[in-house]
Amino acid sequence: MTKLHVVTRGNRANPALLLIHALGTDHRFWDDVLPALTDSYYCITPDLQAAGSTPLPPKPVELEEHCADLAGVLTDLGIERAVFVGCAIGGMIAAALAARHPELAAGVVMTNPGVRNADEVKGVLRARVDQVRAEGMQALLPGAAERAFHGMPRDKRFDVYVERYAAQSAEGYALSVLGFLDIDIRADLPKVECPLLLIPGGNDTLMPADGAAIVASLVPEAETVRIEEAAHFIPFQAPERFLAILRPFLAEKADW
Repeated sequence: MTKLHVVTRGNRANPALLLIHALGTDHRFWDDVLPALTDSYYCITPDLQAAGSTPLPPKPVELEEHCADLAGVLTDLGIERAVFVGCAIGGMIAAALAARHPELAAGVVMTNPGVRNADEVKGVLRARVDQVRAEGMQALLPGAAERAFHGMPRDKRFDVYVERYAAQSAEGYALSVLGFLDIDIRADLPKVECPLLLIPGGNDTLMPADGAAIVASLVPEAETVRIEEAAHFIPFQAPERFLAILRPFLAEKADW
């Protein structure tokens, strides 16, 4: 288990949210949704290994270790239960964490949900690793940002994403990608016992279109709310729409 860099906001006496960022981002991914949540919830935003201000690991970090790290964060903070909220890869980690530590999970929210990387995606990701190690993060731009924002306006959020993407550690990104290449949470999903909310985006071209359906088939009680105009990073790109779906789930469905 590795000690992660963690930023917390809100009153520790309130119900807790563990917010798990997407690949290629860090805890700042959640900045636009936190002001609407911190009055009612204790918000925990870690940097995963190889991301943000958490030190670089010596090797790729796989799903099991990420789950152990995050369970350790909750233990260190004295949090008995939390709702796990994650985007894309972060959502897969959230579901796996709930399956492996059901005693900690008051609910799971997966935005831009998926269950595994298709073989063709793995090939693309391996090529990205080689490219950033040789040329740096800038080599993946603007293509990576254009794909992540498919169908979305090229507004201030797009500019912020590009700036942060280019500034991150190329080796950290490479290690993150390699650790997630073979991720597959299909065996974890039937073990998720807490309420589960899925929020797919209609313009998300980076997660398989059937990702939410596969999750729902393995967790029949899961609730799905689709945002047709949203792309790959719903909480970052459409925070108001995300909050409008998230808050009723937290108030009415979470098993605190």
